[in-house]
Amino acid sequence: MRIGFAVAAAVFLSCTSAANAADKTVHDKDNGFSLTFPEGWTNEEPSGKTMRLKIKSGDQGLTCRVSIGLYDPQASDSPADPKAFLETGWSPQAWQEMVGAAFTSSVFSNEKLIRFPDGYPARMADMDFQVGDGSASFPGHAKVVLSLRGTHFGLVTCGLTGDSVEQMKRKWVPLADEAERVASSFVLDGP
Repeated sequence: MRIGFAVAAAVFLSCTSAANAADKTVHDKDNGFSLTFPEGWTNEEPSGKTMRLKIKSGDQGLTCRVSIGLYDPQASDSPADPKAFLETGWSPQAWQEMVGAAFTSSVFSNEKLIRFPDGYPARMADMDFQVGDGSASFPGHAKVVLSLRGTHFGLVTCGLTGDSVEQMKRKWVPLADEAERVASSFVLDGP
């Protein structure tokens, strides 16, 4: 029985290594972040003042965006200790204020504390959202990671939209694990 388990574990680990060997890591030293994603994904032109990377999974519809911007820890509405805030002071209200405000509507779930390889904290959640321009609205779902470090914030969203909630859910199910893997690979560099 133990030999069978060892063989199965070795096969699983070699398959995992082969799958991850096809990944590509972007380390943007100018903006202070890194993200790992499948080699075949396409890089698109980012938009807006804070978006630094936009990648797509091809025809599957999954898009990941990395936004990096300045964070003023001295501002009156900023937590005095961002690390402690991420570890213990975080709340659903914080998701709404820091991320949800950019969408027509948003609801966060499965929220948890994660850590970068150096142990620094970040927050991860699932986000159901609506985006629209007034004449049309589309439901979406994303895996979201946010961190505050030094004088910068970092946000990655890996998500998709659909014409209906049902279509969006059908599209999301086969991509959920990959979205979480890419989003959780995000690292915001230290000062």
